[in-house]
Amino acid sequence: MDILLVSETFEVLKNFISQLELEENLGQNYARFTHNDQSVDILISGYGGSMSVYSYTQALTKNKYDLVLHFGQCYALKDQIEKDQMLCIIDDYFGDIGIGADHSFASVFDLGQRNKNELPFKNEILENDSLIPGVFSDLRKASGITCNTIPNQVNAIANAYVKNYPDVISREGANMLYVCQKESVSLIQLFYVIDRIENAHNADEPSESMIKSVNEKIELIFSGSEIAIS
Repeated sequence: MDILLVSETFEVLKNFISQLELEENLGQNYARFTHNDQSVDILISGYGGSMSVYSYTQALTKNKYDLVLHFGQCYALKDQIEKDQMLCIIDDYFGDIGIGADHSFASVFDLGQRNKNELPFKNEILENDSLIPGVFSDLRKASGITCNTIPNQVNAIANAYVKNYPDVISREGANMLYVCQKESVSLIQLFYVIDRIENAHNADEPSESMIKSVNEKIELIFSGSEIAIS
């Protein structure tokens, strides 16, 4: 199975990468490693909408992957979503592509500039229909919204929020999901809750607990049997 691991920052994967043997460089912040006689590709995409999408697209068109594992970070929008929890994102959508003023917002779909059901969208939502392997069964399944800028309160994205009442907000979730669906590649998105949205301005870097949780999950994935995907 050909697997691509993706993270926006090297810090998240540093513990895992330190155990690997470099096979070859595939591009900028993109390389192939050996892990227990199995090859695994790793992409550090960086932050920032279009720039990240370019990195994702280059990797997915350069190599044919069976599965992409995306380790991201997000902020809680609901009280029941706890800090320092890892979630499996099962759907996502773009929350700030359109025209807005104050608390009013109209997406490109609302404006009729794009069809709400234009593939891969379903009423503006991107649904991840990849089969979730049992190794992720302990993780809470969550809905996401993706915005280039993380606000400091839900009210700032009120009109966008009510479209699907997402559990968490991130800067990269829908970007990766969109590219994988367009390229017909199975994707598992594991997002770590950094904090509540109100505290996002104070917590914008991966914590040691996040790095530890991601490393433990990766080790569990690679120590088990072959991951079954759709």
